[in-house]
Amino acid sequence: MRENIRHIFFDLDRTLWDFEANSREALNDVYHQLELSRPGQGDSQYFIERYLMHNDHMWELYRAEKVTKGRLRKERFKRALVDIGVDDNRLVNLTAKTYMEVCPRKTRLVEGALDIVKALHGEYKLHILTNGFQEAQTTKLEVTGLAAYFDQVITSERASSRKPQPRIYEVAQLVSGAKPEESLMIGDHLDIDVKGAINAGWSAIHYNCDKEKHDLPSIQRLDELRGLLL
Repeated sequence: MRENIRHIFFDLDRTLWDFEANSREALNDVYHQLELSRPGQGDSQYFIERYLMHNDHMWELYRAEKVTKGRLRKERFKRALVDIGVDDNRLVNLTAKTYMEVCPRKTRLVEGALDIVKALHGEYKLHILTNGFQEAQTTKLEVTGLAAYFDQVITSERASSRKPQPRIYEVAQLVSGAKPEESLMIGDHLDIDVKGAINAGWSAIHYNCDKEKHDLPSIQRLDELRGLLL
């Protein structure tokens, strides 16, 4: 695989940046900071689980271009707060704003992420290709120390397109100078990251931490990339 590859594009959330751990920690911080607890409505963990469920749903709608960025950011909190007995539009806006200030500054990485990025840097041109929002993803890269190792950060906002749509891969090639046969995508989502890249003529490796069954190239730990790429 490594012979023709010159450019490696990493997804960020759930591939390098530990989305689950960071998001849960941020949500717990926000829950207590804004005193969201209501009698008889469960604890912070209940709120977190409801939020994560609504967040996944809203992201599905966003990727399908059925909701805007602004609605995604607000609606996921509105629904989670209703679930804990809070119907207050001002508090919805405050909760969404506070979360977006807190969460991107969390620094937990997927195990082995920084080590493998350091090892690949210099051997390949490294880039981020993410459906996340520009400001938040830039902050994550900076606070974790990852930013220094990546040449281009291509977000769905920058590309005006979202994985797995063809245009985002075309934009990634344009800004990075990569050709399809030189490009490798590494990400945790089989359809969005891996199949989208393959359809664009790229190589791809699935960071298959959930051990999904399929026949495409995959790894279950990031350090497995050493044997494939170094």
